Amino acid sequence: MDPRVIAVFKNATETQQRYIQARLVTDSIPDACKEAHIHRSTPYKWPNLDELEEAVTLLRLDKLEATRMALENELLEAVKALRRALKGKGTAAVSAARAILDRAGFPAQSAVDVTTKGQSLTPISFVEIVTPEDDS
Repeated sequence: MDPRVIAVFKNATETQQRYIQARLVTDSIPDACKEAHIHRSTPYKWPNLDELEEAVTLLRLDKLEATRMALENELLEAVKALRRALKGKGTAAVSAARAILDRAGFPAQSAVDVTTKGQSLTPISFVEIVTPEDDS
């Protein structure tokens, strides 16, 4: 990640970080405000708005980093969709949730077998028991 972006994130508030993430997937400041759940006039009050917008521009140039951040931002929604599916609701969202989790570093291969409550499966070995023959 560009060191200038790291510096902006380090000095940004949590709300400003949410704004940057929302700005990556929206076309305007008002749309980003809606996405980040902040009032549309709030960014215009920030003295560092120009720095935040520069970070957005740099992240957009670094498509891979911007994509990673956008996907990380959707992780909680993906988990919520999976939870709804487990309860029998929102099954159409499962494919999208799996795709988001997979691309965020949680591949399907790392799924936990819920029948074992997360414990590893223990292999069962069959051993033939040989008893001495009776000499009588």
